Amino acid sequence: MNFKSLNYNLLFFFFSALLLCCNNYTPIGVIVSLSEKKEETNPFIVGNKKIVELENQDIELFLKRYKWEMTQTNTGLRYEITKKGNGKKITARETVVLKYKTLLLSGEEIYDSIKDGKIEFIVEKTAEIAGLHEAVQLMNRGDEARLIIPSYLAYGASGDGDGIKPYQTIIMKIVIND
Repeated sequence: MNFKSLNYNLLFFFFSALLLCCNNYTPIGVIVSLSEKKEETNPFIVGNKKIVELENQDIELFLKRYKWEMTQTNTGLRYEITKKGNGKKITARETVVLKYKTLLLSGEEIYDSIKDGKIEFIVEKTAEIAGLHEAVQLMNRGDEARLIIPSYLAYGASGDGDGIKPYQTIIMKIVIND
């Protein structure tokens, strides 16, 4: 047996062993059937899912209590256009200027553009909360809207370090300038 055939045999053995050891590998993007899906046991993931469920229950109770009819997006953002404007639809990379009020579900007002100044940002480019980027793209210039933004689309597990604590749902009333 020469050196070259020994290398090929070793390579063959190595790749065969690798294939046998990794027979449970599921490539990224492959859909696993429900029967093969394992229950999540990571405590952080389980805990976050529970937080999202509880937050969603709080939002649903709030909506029932105040009889608000809102549209829910796939991400969990809820919105209602309260006054139609005359402007064009807002798209990504446009600059948006808006007046706002930010409240908690308890009704406590946290921020107001009258005191804090208007927000100006570039859609999908600047560091505003994800729920706000999503909401303005559902609106036209001049529209007024009421939003309920779950914590995971707002300030998440850290809060904003000021008036909004971790895992708090916020309500925003916004008016987009023309």
